Amino acid sequence: MMPSKDAKKETFYIDKDKQFNRWYERVLIEADIMDKRYPIKGMPIFSAYGYHMHNAMMKILEKEWDKLGIDKVQFPILIPELYLKREAQHLAGFSPEVFWVTEGGSKSLEAKSALRPTSETAIYSMFSLWVRSFRDLPLKVHQTCCVYRYETKDTLPLIRAREIYWNEGHTCHATREDALQMLENAWASYLYLLNEHLGVYGKRLRRPEWDKFAGAEHTDVLDCVLPSGKVLQSVGAHYLGQIFAKSFDIHFLTDKNTNEHAYMTCFGVSTRMLASCLATHGDNKGLILPSSIAKYQVVIVPLLYKGKEEMCVEAGKKWKSTLTAANIPCYLDDSEKNPGEKYYYWEMKGVPIRMEVGPRDVENDQVCLVRRDTSEKHFEPSETVIAKIRSLLSNIDNNLRQKAKTKADSYVVTCKTLEEVIKVIETRGGFARIPYFSFDLDGKEGEKIIQEKTNAEIRGYDPTETIEPGMTCLVTGKPAKHWAYVAKSY
Repeated sequence: MMPSKDAKKETFYIDKDKQFNRWYERVLIEADIMDKRYPIKGMPIFSAYGYHMHNAMMKILEKEWDKLGIDKVQFPILIPELYLKREAQHLAGFSPEVFWVTEGGSKSLEAKSALRPTSETAIYSMFSLWVRSFRDLPLKVHQTCCVYRYETKDTLPLIRAREIYWNEGHTCHATREDALQMLENAWASYLYLLNEHLGVYGKRLRRPEWDKFAGAEHTDVLDCVLPSGKVLQSVGAHYLGQIFAKSFDIHFLTDKNTNEHAYMTCFGVSTRMLASCLATHGDNKGLILPSSIAKYQVVIVPLLYKGKEEMCVEAGKKWKSTLTAANIPCYLDDSEKNPGEKYYYWEMKGVPIRMEVGPRDVENDQVCLVRRDTSEKHFEPSETVIAKIRSLLSNIDNNLRQKAKTKADSYVVTCKTLEEVIKVIETRGGFARIPYFSFDLDGKEGEKIIQEKTNAEIRGYDPTETIEPGMTCLVTGKPAKHWAYVAKSY
């Protein structure tokens, strides 16, 4: 924190690019996104200001699922151990992270249950009862809920937690083609939310065989680079094929009167989307929020000059009523703090527009509108204020998107040697793009070398990219089959 000229005030000022971890943890507390004082590790309180943002994202996503015919459901939080054991790969993947419930009151339970680490086994046990005929397909459900994982690494709010707020989708199809198309439709919805509403961009990658979702045929993710240079997985989408269908006996009678196992998908997003958004747009003064998730799109600040306080406060109240009637979320800060303190506070909280109402503004029938992203001031006549605010919000969102897209693109660097990879990872972060020989299980031998040399990992590859014939793997010297993306991750 840097002291302002007024010794009684403090302003939020942390160099985000040089001290990102400090900036991130501090701004979550100062902006009242999370309250970490709850005495269970990895389970902070989601404060009202922050939860509004998460909930706004979920509402946008749920509308997208409605368009795709994905029905909202709610499953119990407890999953019988028997269900988890029915898919061996899945249990092996999640077993180290499971919270087990073994007692009810003072009695030991006959069979222990898990706090859901994810919901495949619970939902698919019911799919086996709900699916009988091709007429029952496709079956598509989602739920917005919490999952629980015993995270053993250092926890980090919104990024690495033991209680995870998220939305998960699960679908069941008659054909492989229909299932894969479902995943593409889900991706379109995710990118609509992330790109258009949040201004967040990343790299869609297919995970290597050794790092895919337990029980999936393949896993695609969206990795976003944060200002620390590390990548954060913000979307996970999995083609399950018939693996779970066979484990849970999900089969159907086809239109040709034969029995076949269903083809399945699952996909999910969590508070990591919010973390990516806050980290992408914030600056040294604090947060900068896209309009669609901001609890308040405008903060109204009456300038309380001595002897003219009442006229400015009354004008502020009228503007609050006017903006509310126009469906523009706003907050009237008529506290006794001086204007500078209010400016610093609401800048830190990231409100897109500040409306200043001073005595001269009241006399001239105008207001001063200040953009959070650029600090530009606009003196606007009262009759055009609503239209101007809407125009500014759109311009702010466009500016955030453009800056974020340019930054995300700059974080991919093609490398020709391991020395170049090390330089990229250590000096600027993001992705080092290298020719690589295999993403099957035998390819893990190359990742061990990458980890030893760079302290990073192979995050995956883009199946749509082709590699020039004759290129060799940068790590092993074998014929290269794909471009691999190497990065450090959270």
